[in-house]
Amino acid sequence: MPKVLFYAGTAFCLFLALTGAAETARELRSSSIAFGALEAAGGISSRAPWAILVALVAGLATAAIFLRMAALLAARNLFGAFLALFSVAGAVVSLAAVLLLQARIVFLTRSGINIEVLSEIHFVGVLVLAYFVSLTLLALRPYFKVQASRVLSALVFLPLPLFVLMLIQELFDGGSPAPLPPSTPASLVFFAVISLLFFSIAVHCIRHRHLFLEMTNLRELMTGRVDPTGRGTTPRPIGGIAFDS
Repeated sequence: MPKVLFYAGTAFCLFLALTGAAETARELRSSSIAFGALEAAGGISSRAPWAILVALVAGLATAAIFLRMAALLAARNLFGAFLALFSVAGAVVSLAAVLLLQARIVFLTRSGINIEVLSEIHFVGVLVLAYFVSLTLLALRPYFKVQASRVLSALVFLPLPLFVLMLIQELFDGGSPAPLPPSTPASLVFFAVISLLFFSIAVHCIRHRHLFLEMTNLRELMTGRVDPTGRGTTPRPIGGIAFDS
């Protein structure tokens, strides 16, 4: 993994952690949610173009970190690696779609055109993005279980149930106005957990940067280990592959 991409991804993980903490504080203070160029109650940020650009770059850089984790997981848990790859791809596509919708909403709002339909699509896009982010963290649990701590591997279980709780509240409470989801206790805990997870991931990346910066030779990973103390001229293989479970 290139050093520039690794350090950029780590820095943006820390940035997302701080953003999540700020969003949690906003919900506690004003019971409203903001995302990207959209502020509370669907208002437009004065720095909307920069907000959209920074959100897109942050998402791509963070996705690179998750893809590297999936590559390291592939030798031990191929299903988890493919699930993480699918989830990261879905999160990136969802983020790009939501940001493009925000750019269109900003343009139409400044032109005085009705954006009711786009607001509803944006609402759904934000929920899809939250789902894929939660699924990505859950899919990478085998990686965190081996390379990180038990606390981090346990925390990745929380975002998806919290998202399901938010969705249930949306279904049974009569719905909420677009373009952003409502502020609820579940969303408050969701943002707090996401903030803590991204901060822990940034710390993990710095502590284990050799895993991300070193080249991964998949052929060597799949080569069986050899017992150097074996008798005779033929080495005795141990296990099937280098990272068998």
